[in-house]
Order: sequence, then structure tokens, then C-alpha cells
Amino acid sequence: MKGKQDVSTEERIKKAALRLFSEKGFHQTSTTEISNAAGVGKGSIYWYWKSKEDLAFSLVSDMLESFVGILKYFSGRNEPIIKNLKELAESLGELYESEKEHCRLLWKFRADRHYIFTSDYKEKVVKYYEETRKSIKEMVIKAIKNREIAPVDPEYAALLILGATEGIELEWLENEESFPIKRALVDAYSLIVEGLKKVDD
Repeated sequence: MKGKQDVSTEERIKKAALRLFSEKGFHQTSTTEISNAAGVGKGSIYWYWKSKEDLAFSLVSDMLESFVGILKYFSGRNEPIIKNLKELAESLGELYESEKEHCRLLWKFRADRHYIFTSDYKEKVVKYYEETRKSIKEMVIKAIKNREIAPVDPEYAALLILGATEGIELEWLENEESFPIKRALVDAYSLIVEGLKKVDD
């Protein structure tokens, strides 16, 4: 079991790695730089992670696990889709705002993941995105069964919602001051639901 000091050390390393990976990139950052920035010995990194890649993936998975957890919660609720998506948008907006640097790093890794992660790690990332699509798809299927929206292709609708989410996230990272992400997600989800109501059978 990890003690308080262990948890503190682990978090210092992750914080330092997050900053350095974001500033310099994965390949340009050494484990020595990370340990120096965290104020720990280099061996401390290997106490928690087997490699630099493993450390980098832990930062990505932290964000993805939170994202998937929120989606699973809302997909399991028996609420109208308009209410579900509004509250989902608010929850995701709060997550993004509190984990902004994780968001930036995740996008960098997504763009360059074929050069950063081995096949084992890439498969884990893909599974997170599959769970994401599945959760959104389940919400859409419930809405169709409850006649809240037209009988659209659930997979297509899920990708539409996910695509809007990711596009808004990117725009927010570029224009944080003038583009509030929570409001943007709420507005976008509302427009999508209205559009899905009007789709022809």
C-alpha cells in the first residue's frame, strides 16, 4: 500500500511530466529532466512506471478514464436525451476546464501516437474511444425507443455528437477567453438533438 509520501512523489512526477511533455514533446523530454523537475531521484520514476511511455500513457489514461466515467454515468440514466445531454455537456465542460493541460497533451499524443505508443498502448487508447462511442450510442438508442428523436442510425448520431465535442474542445483550447466550453457544448448538443428530431424516417 502506498503511503502519503509515495502518493505525493507520484503526483509530483506526473505534474512535472505533464508540463514537460506539453512544452517540449514526448521525444524531446528525458526521464532525467522529469525527475529533476519533480525534485526526485531518477529511480523514483521506475518505482511507479516501467518506462517513459508508461508514464506518458498514465497521463493520457487519467483524462480518458474521467471522460468515459462521465459518459457511462449519463448513458445509464433514464432521463430524456435533451436533459441527459445538457447535464453531460455541463459535466464535460467542468472536466475540460479542470484538466486543460491534460486535454492539450492528449491531443498532441493523438496526433503523434503512432510514434509515441507501441501497439499495446494504442489498443488501450482505442478501447477508451470505443467505450465513449458505445455510451453515446446507448443514449441515442434509448431516445429512439422513447420516440424522443427520429429513428436515425445510432452509430452515426454517436459519432456526430462525439465529433462536435472534439471540435469544440479544440476550438476552446485555441480561444479559451472568448469561447466558453461549457456553454458551447450545451448549445451544440441542443442543436444536434433538435436536428435529430427532424430527420426523416
